[in-house]
Amino acid sequence: MSNLEICDALFADRPKLQIKANSLIPKMAKQFKKERKFPAWKWAEYTHQQSHNRYLICFYAATPAQADRPDINFLAFMEEDRQRIVIQWGCWLYRKHGSLDNIATRYIGYFSGHFFSRYRERIWKNVDMSFNELLCRYFSRNVATIPLELNEDIQRNYKEYGELAKYAFQVPDGTCFIRHWNEGDETTVGQKDSDFISVVLYYTFVNGGMMTETQNKAILKEGTRYIRDYYKSLFEDVMKETFFRRLNTQKQEPIIEQNPMPQMISMEECEQIGCRTEDKVFDNIVNKLNQRHQSATALSYFDQLSIDLTQAEEIMQDSFPEAYAEIQNLMHEEYRALDELEQHCLFIYLFTNDKDENEIVDSMSWHFEEWMEDRGYDFLSNAKANTKLTN
Repeated sequence: MSNLEICDALFADRPKLQIKANSLIPKMAKQFKKERKFPAWKWAEYTHQQSHNRYLICFYAATPAQADRPDINFLAFMEEDRQRIVIQWGCWLYRKHGSLDNIATRYIGYFSGHFFSRYRERIWKNVDMSFNELLCRYFSRNVATIPLELNEDIQRNYKEYGELAKYAFQVPDGTCFIRHWNEGDETTVGQKDSDFISVVLYYTFVNGGMMTETQNKAILKEGTRYIRDYYKSLFEDVMKETFFRRLNTQKQEPIIEQNPMPQMISMEECEQIGCRTEDKVFDNIVNKLNQRHQSATALSYFDQLSIDLTQAEEIMQDSFPEAYAEIQNLMHEEYRALDELEQHCLFIYLFTNDKDENEIVDSMSWHFEEWMEDRGYDFLSNAKANTKLTN
């Protein structure tokens, strides 16, 4: 079978896979509720009755609250030269030149046994787990993927491996070195009978600790370049849509000279607005918390909470769940109060995966917690310095 035929066969099995996964959720939920440590993973192997294709259905719960609604992932297995190959399949977004529309195209990824051997020894060396659990962990932890165009600083001899080896993928756990190529007629993308497909062979995995400082800096630089280019294209698309929407409105309504069309802002200005917007949200949350809670010390409620957070052993969600929940609610409230420009610029500034309220609030929450810890450490450092001066 061709890569296109394999991918289409896996897509054809997807409805039955989903039905099977849904039927397993109550059973998995019971198992999750017995767990003492989170995040947690469960799984089930499944053979499709008609196609006889073999699958792994992965269930992932990040917290106990997610036990009844775990994330679900589907992987396929195939045998080649007596070795098990793991297959991931789905869609990638493709954009034709000059178009604002993203079109879904087929994608299929093959993971070698060598890849997961390296992933196990480089991330989970001293952890005893089955191969299926290893797969569940990898695919739940490494959803976010940043393409890297290789250069001599990232991999010195990458050109020796040919044209297929000029890219890599950066994921949260490390870097995936791959072979990538496209098959089919690219001009048919978007058509019902398109035969275009992207194919990736995941060759090996390397974590950041194995790389030199030069390599890690080069990966960070290349990843940042890709993200900025990606968000710049999103930013330009939104501005174009706004521009054409305004033009269409002007065709229907008389032009009022006293209220001219506002000028488009640059990417840099957008990021600055996003930064100022986040600062405004943080200040409003601090003020509201201090108004709601009276402090028994010379410090405000928020400053005391910041100091307590620096001395806690766990993240805020685990150390101070009630305060964390209150801050989350306030952050949602503040985000909804922003105007459209502030929300968009905040999205650009935070580099979130999607312009979605939950995505943006989650990203701001991490910034907010880091800001609290910095604030707490500053208070403690100043207190020590004042004590030395007094003595």
